[in-house]
Amino acid sequence: MSRVARYHADRTNQKLYFARLACQQAEQVEHIQQVQAYRESAVFHLHGAVLAFLQELVRYYRLNDLQPTLKSIEEHMATKGQVSPEISVLQHLAREGFIAELKRAYRMCQYAPEPSTPEPENETSSNLIIKVTQTPQAWLPDTKILREWHRDLTQLIDGFRNEMVEF
Repeated sequence: MSRVARYHADRTNQKLYFARLACQQAEQVEHIQQVQAYRESAVFHLHGAVLAFLQELVRYYRLNDLQPTLKSIEEHMATKGQVSPEISVLQHLAREGFIAELKRAYRMCQYAPEPSTPEPENETSSNLIIKVTQTPQAWLPDTKILREWHRDLTQLIDGFRNEMVEF
């Protein structure tokens, strides 16, 4: 039985593939809102790939954890008297590396940015019309950064998979 079938790595692979497709689409369209939609989609899928890989780890280490997190896997492993080298690396990257940046972008996609105070237009006599301008989504990573995160995450997961040995 292949490793993909045994530990259900297909979902992780699928999320990475979807993120790559979203980056490609973001580079091919010109409409600003479509670009934003594809970039946000890439963020969601990259974040989903991290979560799917945590599920792989749960299956690999035979843990009972339906909604795994870095912390929960660490705790389950500790109760078994084991340490997961993958979790140690992921925790470091979640504090200081590209996964921390990805998590921040994911959180920002969940909530509307703090709006600037709209100014009424001077030309109207009633001052009821408010001029709303679209500010650039500075918090949203550009496609180049998303591709770097995709590459880094893919290499990280592939490296972990290559090191996983049946115990």
